[in-house]
Amino acid sequence: MNTLRIRMAGPAIALLLLLGAVPAASAQQADPISSPAEFLGHEVGADFKLASWKQIVGYFKQLGEASDRIHTREIGRSTEDRPFLLVEISSAANLRDRKRLIAASRRIADPRRIPEGADQQALGEARTVIGLACSMHATEVGASQMSMELAWRLATGRDPETQKILDHCVILLFPSHNPDGLDMVRDWYLNSLGTPWEGGRMPWIYQKYAGHDNNRDWFMLNLKETRLVTRILYREWAPTIYCDIHQMGNLGARFFVPPYFDPINPNLDPVINQGLQLIGGHMSAELFAAGKRGVVTGAIYDNWWAGYNTIVPQHHNIFAVLTEAASVNRASPIFQRKGQLTGARRGIPRYDEPTVKFPDPWPGGWWRLRDIVDYELIACRSLFVLGAKYRNWFLAQQLAMGRQQIALGQRGAPFAWLVPLRQRDPGRAHQMLAALHATAIEIHQARAPFTADG
Repeated sequence: MNTLRIRMAGPAIALLLLLGAVPAASAQQADPISSPAEFLGHEVGADFKLASWKQIVGYFKQLGEASDRIHTREIGRSTEDRPFLLVEISSAANLRDRKRLIAASRRIADPRRIPEGADQQALGEARTVIGLACSMHATEVGASQMSMELAWRLATGRDPETQKILDHCVILLFPSHNPDGLDMVRDWYLNSLGTPWEGGRMPWIYQKYAGHDNNRDWFMLNLKETRLVTRILYREWAPTIYCDIHQMGNLGARFFVPPYFDPINPNLDPVINQGLQLIGGHMSAELFAAGKRGVVTGAIYDNWWAGYNTIVPQHHNIFAVLTEAASVNRASPIFQRKGQLTGARRGIPRYDEPTVKFPDPWPGGWWRLRDIVDYELIACRSLFVLGAKYRNWFLAQQLAMGRQQIALGQRGAPFAWLVPLRQRDPGRAHQMLAALHATAIEIHQARAPFTADG
């Protein structure tokens, strides 16, 4: 790939003149909630700039103290003992009623908790709980940087649309799934600026145990980070929608949103794919309206392998969505001519030929970290608007999926799997059951001998 990195000097004289022309804001005019740009000293997604995990944590703690729409909490420690954050975002009233809303969300996820005839009451009490997973892979730096601006916009927005989002949704924002790797990648990147290897790969792995493959741990739960998020998803909040925000290679489309590449996974309830089409279509439309080109759907990525951060939630009746943005060289911009861009093996045979899946190809040019941030901000906002507007649809479908799964188990096999107490390796059997239990699979022990299926 032929790419060009460039560092551009700003127009200092013009900047000074502009600053001199703006009167200083009074203390009464100043917003008590600092923007990420004010906190960091540079715009989120600025060329050659990456916030450290300490800075990101510091900003979210400050935001939580300044805004009654933000609840920032440390839910544990990372593998290398950094704070692992969950940022809960909603209206002040919803956050004050947090425990009741958690219980309401868990009732929708498990209809056995709802008294007979009380479905409509349960739906009315619940909110659309939306999880956001940022920067699972530490080299995919855009989402963690973007998360600060996303939260700030929700904390400070006074428009009716933002208020509706806050009233009808609870957003569970994980600013980074891999804080240790984020810092390693940032430090290596900043130390490489101005060298021939600027923006290149580190010569070591960026998660102490899993390297790049921390997104393969969602059924085994070997990593501290995976276990922390799993506890929130299945033992605490039980979200309705979940979005895993990633980056991909940069030789083709600029942004991927669902639906996924055919064939669809038949082990999932069909309404999961209906919901993913609704979400992806809305994201695509909002990106197009904002002039963001190069969005692809129904290609490249599938939802078959059962260990990913999006696929495991789908098996828990959660509308789990993957987005993928074309990468830059960490925070160094790249320039790409249209002739350098290619299609993909799955779903885009040619780059320069618009299709239903890829209706508006990006024409080439400069591609920056800020572009990634902008695409992700629009996609997330789209998800929130949809979750608020179609709250009743998403919650009702999640409830219906739960009832359908219960009925399937009552009508026939498999009702349960039997794990005999006598095992060649009892410790390994216990480890398997503990991992299943952590993801809300129910484990029961027989109190007396019995025979089942012979």
